[in-house]
Amino acid sequence: MDLLQFLGISHLAPTPFGHDSAVALLDEESNLFAISEERLSRIKNDGGYPSNSIQLCLNQNNLRLGDIDNVAVGWGLEEKGVGHRINEQFCCYAKDSTNFKRTSIGKKSTHFYDHQYIHARIGYALSGFKKALVISLDGGGIDNGEFNSGGIFIVDNGKISPIKYFPLNVSLGHTYGAITEACGFTMNNGEGKTMTLAPMAENESKSDKEKIYQHMCNVFPDFNGTELRSNGHVTLDGKILHDFLLYSLLDTRLLLLKRLYNRNLIAWAAQKRLEEIVIKIVNSAVDATGIKNLVFSGGIFLNVIMNMKIQQRFGDKLHLFFNPICNDHGNAIGAVLEQYYQETGKNPVSPNMSLYLGSSYSDEEILLSAKRFNFKITKVSKIDTAIDLIGQGKVIGWFQGRSEFGPRGLGNRSILALPTEQKYKDIVNEKVKKREPWRPFCPTIIEEKSNEFLKNPSYAPYMILGFEMKNPELYPAVSHVDGTCRPQILKKDDNPDFYQVVKGLDGIVLNTSFNLAGDPIVETPHHALMTLKNSEMDALLMNDFLIEKCA
Repeated sequence: MDLLQFLGISHLAPTPFGHDSAVALLDEESNLFAISEERLSRIKNDGGYPSNSIQLCLNQNNLRLGDIDNVAVGWGLEEKGVGHRINEQFCCYAKDSTNFKRTSIGKKSTHFYDHQYIHARIGYALSGFKKALVISLDGGGIDNGEFNSGGIFIVDNGKISPIKYFPLNVSLGHTYGAITEACGFTMNNGEGKTMTLAPMAENESKSDKEKIYQHMCNVFPDFNGTELRSNGHVTLDGKILHDFLLYSLLDTRLLLLKRLYNRNLIAWAAQKRLEEIVIKIVNSAVDATGIKNLVFSGGIFLNVIMNMKIQQRFGDKLHLFFNPICNDHGNAIGAVLEQYYQETGKNPVSPNMSLYLGSSYSDEEILLSAKRFNFKITKVSKIDTAIDLIGQGKVIGWFQGRSEFGPRGLGNRSILALPTEQKYKDIVNEKVKKREPWRPFCPTIIEEKSNEFLKNPSYAPYMILGFEMKNPELYPAVSHVDGTCRPQILKKDDNPDFYQVVKGLDGIVLNTSFNLAGDPIVETPHHALMTLKNSEMDALLMNDFLIEKCA
């Protein structure tokens, strides 16, 4: 008997929303495959129709579109509005022999689920809690046919009950994004840079900090816990007009920020105010419900320094879980999990689920791709070779097994180097990744040594939570100017081969995602080989092959 197959899509595209298309495929035996469209199109944050991702999901599982039993869409789109296009345009190009056949899946049983609701589903499912309070905050979404910028939910044994939504015009995500633009970066892509800049204002004058902080309090919406207070904050409004989303965010105060203050100060004040607001929301929500299990979802919670502050404030009182795929990519998985729950009443994934959910590649596929390049290829013992090369001060690419889903390289699509000298950070930033020299890198630390490197460590396998380092001066390549880092804390069972590499390097290694600046993380052997060609990386280990540029 054939297994039931559920296909989840983060959103119906092309849409007015325009970012983070992803696809997930789940069967009734809980086998999960997931991929973001950007990994295949090579367009960062690609929000187009995910035809490449759908096709890959089908190919990897030896399926055709006719084998799919249910399609679930993780965006809050009214079926009678934008969603009517499901019957008109929702299709992909399914390969049929040597031809590409345009195959409609509009006739499939298609289900639309609200945006924040699906953020709540994926966060809850990964948390392992039976009953939990879920706080979802992002730029914007649609639930119950209305725009919003977040929501608070109680989930009890899988049943999700919304208790509050925050309107779009008080969007913390869009406010932080607008400030990111004021800092000279791009909204929906550069918020991590803004977060990184914030500690670099440490030596700015106290008076300047006080002035910009007061200014920033009038830029951000004012929350009294979960309730809103009018303060004339910067507002964003939106409406659907002929299937396009019309945004308006114009405020002279944002221009004044750029004229009056440097971007380090702007970032510092924005980060401080965001942390204060979110901590107030957490306090208020916990006081109102009495629930001690908290889940955080939505793109705001990619802010790992804010997450660290929440952990420091509440970690000894509450049980906290930060969804590692909290941005809109994750809603592809959230959609299939919701549909699975509707069909079975069960959650098919385990707590702290592995995010190695993409494709793996055979030796034959790797060698076929490598024929296009003039590289030296040697069969080696990959673990011993990685330890030896990194120990010599080399920067290597590490391409193994199934690709990670989400924004982090967690040891299958990673660039690795020693963490012990500043020069390794400089080399990886300037010569390999080709990005700003002040941007920090993350360490991977094996769990049994986490207490040696970190203050008050806890198991954190996803690089979604910041920690203070005990001796940051000893590991300058992976510690930021404030002495913090964003580690992957790795258990042996999480990724046995990568664990052995890190263990062989005294338990800590610089680990950054395998991509150049502005590119998505590599997915295929060809992508990895192109990155080796276009950077000053010393070598690449793919499966058991050492690949090097010819002298």
